[in-house]
Formats: sequence, C-alpha cells, structure tokens
Amino acid sequence: MAKTVTNTHTEFHCDKLDVANTSSLSLLFYPQRLIVLAKNQNGLVIGVNDYPFVEDKELEMILEKDLFVSQMRSQCETTLYVFSPDFCLVPSVLFDASEVQHYLNFSVETTGKDAFYSHLNDSQLVIVGGIDSTLLAIFGNHIKNLTLRHGSSLAIAYLLGEKADMLNQELAVVIEDHEMYVAGFINKELKFFNRFEVRNNQDFLKYSFSVLHQLAFDRMHCKITLYGNLDEINVQEQVLRKYFKNIEITTPKPSQNYLPGAESFRETKKLEAFWAS
Repeated sequence: MAKTVTNTHTEFHCDKLDVANTSSLSLLFYPQRLIVLAKNQNGLVIGVNDYPFVEDKELEMILEKDLFVSQMRSQCETTLYVFSPDFCLVPSVLFDASEVQHYLNFSVETTGKDAFYSHLNDSQLVIVGGIDSTLLAIFGNHIKNLTLRHGSSLAIAYLLGEKADMLNQELAVVIEDHEMYVAGFINKELKFFNRFEVRNNQDFLKYSFSVLHQLAFDRMHCKITLYGNLDEINVQEQVLRKYFKNIEITTPKPSQNYLPGAESFRETKKLEAFWAS
C-alpha cells in the first residue's frame, strides 16, 4: 500500500521488502519529480519511491538517501527515463549515431546539454533526447551502469503496440506530470507525435484542436483515447466531453507485474505503473 514518509516522498513497497533482491532500477525523471522503480530478477516490481523536488541539491540528497539507489548503485542495471521537451524523432534509415547532437539541435538549443538516443523495438524510429549536463553529472555521481532514454519512448512504444486496434482517425494521449504526449494515427499508422505542457482545460483544447486541424481530423467523429491521471494536468472529463463526441479515458493493458503490496503504485494511473517496456 502507499505510504507517505514525513512529507518527503511516497512509498509503494511490497509487503516483504528485501532490497538485496533488486536486479534493475528504472528512474522516471521529471522537471520536479523523480520516481524510483525497483524490480527483482524475475521482473517483478518490489518497490517504488516517488519524490517531489525543486532544486538540484534536493535531487542529489534524494539519490544519496533513496533505499534502492544508495544500496544498489553499482550492482544493477539502471535506466533513466528523461521527461523533458528536449527530444526529436529520426527515421532509422537516416540515423547516424555520430550526428546525435546535430539531430537534437534541429529541435532545441543544445548548449550545456548531453544528447543520447534509443531505438524503438520493431519500429523505424530512433528517439534522440537531451539532458542538462549538470543534472547528468549528478546522476553519474550516484549511479553506475546508467542507460539513458527519453520518456517519450515509453508512450510511443506502447501506442505503436496498440495501433492494430485503432480507428482510421485516432488521437492517443498519454498524460505525464503537467504534460501530455499526443500521437495521431491515420489508418493505423503513426503520422504525428509531440509533447505539450498542459496546465488546464484551455491548454488541452488548444493543443488538441491544433493537432486535429493539422491531421484534417473531424473532431466529432475521430476517436480520442486518454491514458493517465487528468488531475496531473488539471483537466476535467466533463469539459472534454462537451467538445469531443468519441472520447475514452482508460488504463493501459497491464504487463507490469508486482509482488503483493507494491501494486498500489497503479493508483497513480501512470503508464509505467501498468506497462513494462
């Protein structure tokens, strides 16, 4: 079950937690939030720690004191998922790993940032991401065997796996901490993908209408599927239903498995709480 610890973070731990059983760590890194997800050698989630923070020094303290990171930093593989506006998609046939910094520079200013990339499984896309160099150094000081992926890779990979069940005009929206990833599918093929910061209903409607217009979708007939917690972007379902006729708010098909007790992390409604990449 979820447990708030002295107003510093929330724990979702299995009933009989043994940190020594940790085999891998996934770190979900948002602008002001870090989620540490630990799995055992069987791929079962044994515990999750969810931390808010504001300043870099707070992040450093979190990494120093976190139960899983502090004890397992050099003993297991760790993947850092960076949720930031610094990313772009590159077709695999055009991708050259030596040009990663240049790809990212087409989308964002790259001064003071480190670029990284990952291939999507069974896809023709490569996701290039960026992270502030000082922040990467903080993680590097505390964690060995660190693999970097952009947070958007989780949303794209999941949605591509769902495209066979999509309609000819469909928008899929994945909500992540004051932002949303929007994918547009035409005839079950990905034609649009981007990230938008959303703070209220007006933001959601503005960006949704813009994407619908770009794809020439009929908003009264196309399907819109939302995954995640609407509260994280301060959006109300009853407002959305006034503007969209075919809208579904759902949870991802579960493939993330837990030891008893840790499954309370699903209460966050995050994609990563249900689906394992």
